[in-house]
Amino acid sequence: MTSTAELTSPSSANTPSIQTLDNDYTLEHKYTRTDGRIYLSGVQALVRLPLMQRLRDQAAGLNTAGFISGYRGSPLGGFDLELWRAKKHLADAQVKFIPGLNEDLGATMVWGTQQTNLFPGAKVEGVYSMWYGKGPGVDRCGDVFKHGNAAGTSKLGGVLAMAADDHNCRSSTLPHGSEDEFVSAMMPVLNPAGVQDILDLGLVGWAMSRYTGRWVGFKTIAETVESSASVEVDPFARRIVLPEDFDMPVGGLNIRWPDPPLDQEMRLHRYAVKAAQAFARANGVDRIVLDSPRARLGIVTTGKSYLDVLQALEYLGLDEQACADIGIRVYKVGMTWPLEPVGIANFAHGLEDIVVVEEKRAFIERQMKEQFYNWPASAGPRPSIVGKYDEAGEWILPSTGELTPATIAGVIGKRIQRFFTTESIEQRLRWMEEKEAEMALPRANFPRVPHYCSGCPHNTSTVVPEGSRALGGIGCHYMVTWMDRDTDTFTHMGGEGVTWSGQAPFTETEHVFQNLGDGTFFHSGSLAVRQSVATGVNITYKILYNDAVAMTGGQPVDGTLSVPQIAHMMRAEGVQTIVVVSDEIEKWSKPEIFPSGVEFFDRKQLDDVQKQLRQVKGASILIYDQTCATEKRRRRKRGKLVDPQKRVMVNTLVCEGCGDCGVKSFCVSVLPKETEFGRKREIDQSNCNKDYSCVNGFCPSFVTVHGGGPRKGKKKDPAELLANLPAPVFKADFEQPWNILITGVGGTGVVTIGALLGMAGHLEGKGASVLDQTGLAQKGGAVTTHIRIARTPEHIHAVRIAAGEADVVLGCDMVVVNDYWVLSKVRGERSQVVLNTYQAMPGTFTTRPDMEFPAAGIISAVTQALGGRAPLQVDATVLATALMGDAIAANLFMLGYAWQQGLVPISYDAIMRAVELNGAAIEMNKQAFAWGRLAVVNPSAVAEAAGVIHNAQTESERTPHNLQILPPGEWETSEWASPSAPRTPDNEHEVRGLQDANSHDGNVAFLPLDDLRLSRSLDELIQRRVAFLTEYQNAAYARRYSALVDKVRDAEHVRAPGSTALSEAVARYFFKLMAYKDEYEVARLYTSGDFKRKLEQQFDGDYKLHFHLAPPLLAKKDAQGRLIKQEFGPWVFTAFKLMAKFKFLRGGMLDIFGYTEERKGERQLIGDYETTIGGLLASLDANNLPLAAEIASIPEHIRGYGHVKEAHLHTAKAREVALLAKWNNPREIHVVQAA
Repeated sequence: MTSTAELTSPSSANTPSIQTLDNDYTLEHKYTRTDGRIYLSGVQALVRLPLMQRLRDQAAGLNTAGFISGYRGSPLGGFDLELWRAKKHLADAQVKFIPGLNEDLGATMVWGTQQTNLFPGAKVEGVYSMWYGKGPGVDRCGDVFKHGNAAGTSKLGGVLAMAADDHNCRSSTLPHGSEDEFVSAMMPVLNPAGVQDILDLGLVGWAMSRYTGRWVGFKTIAETVESSASVEVDPFARRIVLPEDFDMPVGGLNIRWPDPPLDQEMRLHRYAVKAAQAFARANGVDRIVLDSPRARLGIVTTGKSYLDVLQALEYLGLDEQACADIGIRVYKVGMTWPLEPVGIANFAHGLEDIVVVEEKRAFIERQMKEQFYNWPASAGPRPSIVGKYDEAGEWILPSTGELTPATIAGVIGKRIQRFFTTESIEQRLRWMEEKEAEMALPRANFPRVPHYCSGCPHNTSTVVPEGSRALGGIGCHYMVTWMDRDTDTFTHMGGEGVTWSGQAPFTETEHVFQNLGDGTFFHSGSLAVRQSVATGVNITYKILYNDAVAMTGGQPVDGTLSVPQIAHMMRAEGVQTIVVVSDEIEKWSKPEIFPSGVEFFDRKQLDDVQKQLRQVKGASILIYDQTCATEKRRRRKRGKLVDPQKRVMVNTLVCEGCGDCGVKSFCVSVLPKETEFGRKREIDQSNCNKDYSCVNGFCPSFVTVHGGGPRKGKKKDPAELLANLPAPVFKADFEQPWNILITGVGGTGVVTIGALLGMAGHLEGKGASVLDQTGLAQKGGAVTTHIRIARTPEHIHAVRIAAGEADVVLGCDMVVVNDYWVLSKVRGERSQVVLNTYQAMPGTFTTRPDMEFPAAGIISAVTQALGGRAPLQVDATVLATALMGDAIAANLFMLGYAWQQGLVPISYDAIMRAVELNGAAIEMNKQAFAWGRLAVVNPSAVAEAAGVIHNAQTESERTPHNLQILPPGEWETSEWASPSAPRTPDNEHEVRGLQDANSHDGNVAFLPLDDLRLSRSLDELIQRRVAFLTEYQNAAYARRYSALVDKVRDAEHVRAPGSTALSEAVARYFFKLMAYKDEYEVARLYTSGDFKRKLEQQFDGDYKLHFHLAPPLLAKKDAQGRLIKQEFGPWVFTAFKLMAKFKFLRGGMLDIFGYTEERKGERQLIGDYETTIGGLLASLDANNLPLAAEIASIPEHIRGYGHVKEAHLHTAKAREVALLAKWNNPREIHVVQAA
């Protein structure tokens, strides 16, 4: 197959030193090497472009400089970050980077660079400039593009305008392609196919811009700029020539002054378009890449679609010779507008049929049809042209979403069959059709929807008071629209809140809140506030000052902005009511730096503050001040921000699993923890960003640990264990590229695996391409990385792995493996799947505490996709965290595990060198890789070293539930489609069940309070609870428990032999009611010794404990009469020891706590439960037993403390009434008939 590298670079790019490790390579080489091969991403290629242009200009004896401006936006969201990282190299090359406040102001600066040499004082002969912006930014720049392009570029300057297009709407509010916007300004448009093309066409683009005097549009999409590859970097490899067949007008086409508008129009329309065509023709920008002496079918394509076409031909089994024999000619268009007429006409000569393959709208197709309308008779028959639609009007290459190689192969195959066919082509087309049908596989309905980061200020700031509603914003503020926070609709960037000015006169709603980030405010949102003030509508702008542009990578605002500045700006706009809310309100202790009348509140008062603001007439401003959590984490790592030596821990014995901490914090670091006494909570110490809002959950189980640090795993070096590890036998033979698909959760560092493998492949001379599909995924959403490894770069075409083409799926996250588009990559006879069995809950768990993780369903779905073969499974996150002390080590653990299985065909030395070059946590990553290898060879040694508790699965956990044949959900087509994702998947089960009775540790007796070890039999479950209640109160109290349980067991044995469902439910939930957590019990559970043991397992060093409590006799109350939690020091532990000794007072005359309504109610529940169970036993039979177990499980839903428990109790009682009504009406009971 023809090499994509050969088409634009010297052949040397495709003849690396195979299997020879490039030990001299460094990361700096991506910007310093001037020949040979380097490994870099598309974004880094854009950074390198001006450096290469500088070298070309210097070689030509030109004194030029470079300039870059624009505004970030995916897929160029991290472009400015990469420019800042390369600032030394840019400065050495005299390239100036000044980001724009917004896109059109950045473009205006670029326009200014082309005016430099119009006036005296210029220090350089010309400035070659680059503008960048997301597709909507291109829309925003229409006016400046038209003016700047009409004026022209300087003779030794030039402008490239980089449009970041999001064809599939992965991180945009609308899918978009910018070609037509460029054409409306009459700017030539270049469309690179890959990383190599970015470098080559970029240099051609600047040369074209200088020659034609025009700004040149440059299309970028995720496949080109978010992918990485090995490329040739000689800046002189591409010879650029000037046309000899174009008559340049007198005075040329470049910028001048004065310059009347009609003169500009004449140059633009009469000369510039033809100049661009002549330049493209002279430099072979468009070219025939595959040909046949008897060509009949022509394929015209461009950009990413070009690589897809090559991949599609490969799918059809058509190499270069086969295409020549069949009669196929392929034309790669580099300049998509204006389409160069001579080249396209020569291509079409002699063809019968032409297929135009391009994404989004029919851009090239309509130009071809326009040019070929007057096809000369002397040229022979005019070929037919199809593209988006065929002759019958069928939509064959849709303009929606993205095209795939499989779709393209289907179209090409059918066009070939019009004049030629073979059994091979027919078989391949049938296979693709069958694969398309297979793609709707059985799977669990359990999406991973993006969520705010751990500790994110949005978790708190986006809450609105009951009865109010808010409007969404752009960036992170858009995400709240799918988070059940009474926030709906959005606008484009800069229009926030202005829709309300149109709605307000026509609705009874009196007020809305509008979310607005500081980055958007600085970009253009301040004008929206001005409009709302002018309109006079009742609206509160909640301006989040998080000190970063969080969505695109934590960049600073492009200028000076502070909380006092925002307040002064808003007062100057006429807003009188301004409040500041902060997580550190004490830092605003100088009100004199603010306008008069500004009020200050702690974030705990946000609800009350908002209730006051919604009564204000006109516009009001709430400035919410809290630094972006991810940015805090970065700054702490770099030593630029104090890292508080304070961590949160949950005492699972005290926790009730009510979920109030999740409601209060909305934080993904609050995780479920399955224990002997039900689902509780724990804190993900690796992910926690120390926001501490979770401690506001109304529960005494939260402890803050001051000082010390998380305990690392056992200090055991795996070196001696690894000494005799066998080398793996790699599965790849490289007859075709080896495809590795990695799945993970955004923000967990999973993309590091792709970066390491891409670099490692490059270092040993292989072809390697890496494509990270992220979008909003850094916000806890789904991440996929496509890695393709080949013998040489020429063997890789499309960077995305197609349906059924994955050799390995490295499932660092199970939920993402369950995604439609991931399972579709699996082919039973080809693929292997490695699953990390860690159950990482999606962010929706924060408000749905009963959500169950469908691990069995996901494993079953993967097994079916593998044709009945089970995936390889390893609990990488748990093991790596225990061994290395940080969950991020799971990534390299997984890579080591897969490598040892022979599934990653890259040498050990190359991977280790890539780890060293990466420079982050080198020793930890090497160790994690080693442990992963060992987990294949000696899993018991790894488990022993980790020392983690492993509970066998229950029957319920082993059984897949609710697997459905699911086509792709709306939420799987785009991150922004998340509002359509299911919020309440049908996977909430009442009773967890028991482990396999034959599970390990059968002879070990578990202690009553060792809640992390789960009972293995009903007898053990009861015995542990009897012992617990004896310690809780006394033996008589425990006998009351066992008496009811024994009564139920006897009745169930008689009425439904073989069943223990009711007995287990009563054993669990009668205990739950009897062991209600009053003050004595909370004290006992803290001082029994079990809490101290768990504390020492998690933390070491010199630390002190603080407790977060609301003692009923000491705590203050809020406006609703609810107790307010307070923080207490270590002395509370001593008080707990004393309190625990008074448990004998419980329920007696001297029990001062027992007189509260809450305690009276808890004692009443015990008696009521006994009565209810007695009533159930009276009419129990095999048919109604499931309903009886459900009624007996009602206490599962009575959770929490104080007002939280009261709310849960009310809901549980309502449910109990409904179930008892069903019990008392036997006709409503569903009876399962025996077969």
